[in-house]
Amino acid sequence: MRLSAILLPFAAIAASCSAALAEPSVEILPLGFAASEFRGPGSRVAAVAASTDALRGEASVRDTPLVLVWGREGGAALAARDGAVRAIPLGRAAADLAAAERGRDAIAGSRLAASGPLTATLTDPTPSDGRDALGTSVHARAVTVIERRPVVAGAGATAVPATRARIEAGAGAVFADREARLVDLDRDGTPEIAVTVSRPDQGSSLAILAKRDGVWRIAAETPPPADRPASWLNPAAFADFLGTGRPQSALVRAPHGDGMLQLWSLEGDRLVLKAEAAGYSNHAPGRDAQDLAAAFSGPDGRFRLAVPSLDRRALAILSFEGGQVRELGRGALPGAAASGVAALGEGAGLRLLVGLEDGRVALVRP
Repeated sequence: MRLSAILLPFAAIAASCSAALAEPSVEILPLGFAASEFRGPGSRVAAVAASTDALRGEASVRDTPLVLVWGREGGAALAARDGAVRAIPLGRAAADLAAAERGRDAIAGSRLAASGPLTATLTDPTPSDGRDALGTSVHARAVTVIERRPVVAGAGATAVPATRARIEAGAGAVFADREARLVDLDRDGTPEIAVTVSRPDQGSSLAILAKRDGVWRIAAETPPPADRPASWLNPAAFADFLGTGRPQSALVRAPHGDGMLQLWSLEGDRLVLKAEAAGYSNHAPGRDAQDLAAAFSGPDGRFRLAVPSLDRRALAILSFEGGQVRELGRGALPGAAASGVAALGEGAGLRLLVGLEDGRVALVRP
């Protein structure tokens, strides 16, 4: 069967869109290896990739967003230019890139998050019965934040001064996550930390860790689901989907159940639900890959969300205009999404990349 015959057409259903989305095309990138790992442009790995030996001589990728993929038999940096996605072989450098995202004293499989002078790491591994969505029941009891302070000019060679803070999940609770995401949700110049917290008999919530009066603490949480004490949620993306001037937090509650996509806004020290719709999943059961969604700017300048359908065999394009979750289109995938979703390029050159369960990487042209 031809690939075009299995694609679901994009439906232009949002009257506010300045341009209708065309029927997508999907193809498989010829990588020559099975990709088990997938990192998007906002990852720590992508930030340091251009300085590696494999890419240092590639002038075309300087200051260019990259997607990094690798597996046992190879790795590649993916870059978009004029609508075409180029794969640059990484060779043995892929293993070095993976090491760059490991934080000191971090729990196994987690990633260091960094933004300016701040770094955040999931620490204090703790067994947690019944919370094994990520393939293990060992999660973090704390998030450790390190803040580097400016060095005084003319002081000579000296160690960079830094302060360390440790934020605990609470009695019997764990951070059931693999990355503490740094994002300035209130636009005060200091990033907040978004992470999934699981409490005994309460299920999971999105916790926002913030510095208040000089002290890092859990400042806000989404309410736990009263009817699903064992359910887990996975953060999806952070962007100004509503056009308010501040980012909102998109997440999927119960991605292995009914897949309730929700959009939350931080207002003071309170998270307020702005929109929700069931039928989406941004996580494959038992895997530690959590980046199965990506925010990108649409043709009208509004942020959209690319996220898999509940069975992960289609990629949906969503908008949140007017506080409503609207599906602008959906394209069938040649396999189940499993390792990641990312956006490269913009405008007519926008390309969506999806890491599939069998190690292939699909390229979607909206």
